[in-house]
Amino acid sequence: MVDKLQVDNPANKAMHYGQTSVGILNPPDRLPKVTVYSGVEAQKRYDEMQYDLYISEKRAKKYEKRGFPTILKIIGGGAIIVGIIKCRKNIWKGIKKLLRTN
Repeated sequence: MVDKLQVDNPANKAMHYGQTSVGILNPPDRLPKVTVYSGVEAQKRYDEMQYDLYISEKRAKKYEKRGFPTILKIIGGGAIIVGIIKCRKNIWKGIKKLLRTN
């Protein structure tokens, strides 16, 4: 038998001393009954399943298509504005060259 001091020892706390439970397995006394379906019954069940899927798909929430992310719009717009401000002289010269018809 296990000593009381062994069980209280911190090194042995993780060990499983004491009673062990062992179950008894009983084999089945007969084989399970096989269910055989006819082709008509199988088609009927298949049609019911398809109808249930169709109804549940109609009731499901539709996928919401999202647009372009707002944060990227803000960052892109800011970058374009900063670029125009920094290069306004060069841009203005380019526009003047395009408008001259000499």
